[in-house]
Amino acid sequence: MIVINSKSPTDAWVKSHEYLLENGNKDVMNESINMSVEIEDNFDIDPKFDSIFRDVFGNDRIDYASSVTFVKPQEHPFMDELQYQQNDTSVKWNKTYWGRMINWDNSFNQVEQVIKRLKEHKNSKTIAMSIYDPKSDGRKTMAGMPCLLSIDLKPRKEGLYLTAFFRSMRISKSGYADWVALCEMGKFLCEQADLKLKRVTTIGGSVHLGDMNNEKKNVKEILRVWNS
Repeated sequence: MIVINSKSPTDAWVKSHEYLLENGNKDVMNESINMSVEIEDNFDIDPKFDSIFRDVFGNDRIDYASSVTFVKPQEHPFMDELQYQQNDTSVKWNKTYWGRMINWDNSFNQVEQVIKRLKEHKNSKTIAMSIYDPKSDGRKTMAGMPCLLSIDLKPRKEGLYLTAFFRSMRISKSGYADWVALCEMGKFLCEQADLKLKRVTTIGGSVHLGDMNNEKKNVKEILRVWNS
């Protein structure tokens, strides 16, 4: 397995693309099979890179991820606890990753349960959230099939390890948004459970660039501007 070690969401995007452009299988969209990207040290957005990325790719994918992968619950004005389930169609069951996390099959809030478990401050090996639902997704071939399959959480003395498993990661336009959203999720879970975020990892069965709408050209332009 290829492992990309990075210090921030920006560093993850840059190093992953440099690797795939040089070493990815060019017959299959510069693909790498079973590729892991680890983010440790800085989980925040770099305003300079964020501006460059948005100038080239636009705002849609980054803003879309903020309504699909992680939607930070808001404080309820009359309650001490956060509202983990919002009255928002963007987090509706079966529509988004986050929707499935907070309202699995209209019956179970995985995020709420995860926070309860993390607050125990035990070295648990059994804290996880499922995204892929074999009942609804198993017969799908492409449309509607979630890329994100599950999220594993390991609280340890040094901090929380968040690992997201993807069947496919088309990172040229989506990777940056995914890494930012997962880091935001990790920070939120740590805030709620009084933990430190140690590492965010993504493991992709297929990690690739994609080459629709000049994506590879845009990737090279971002790298050129960022490295200049």
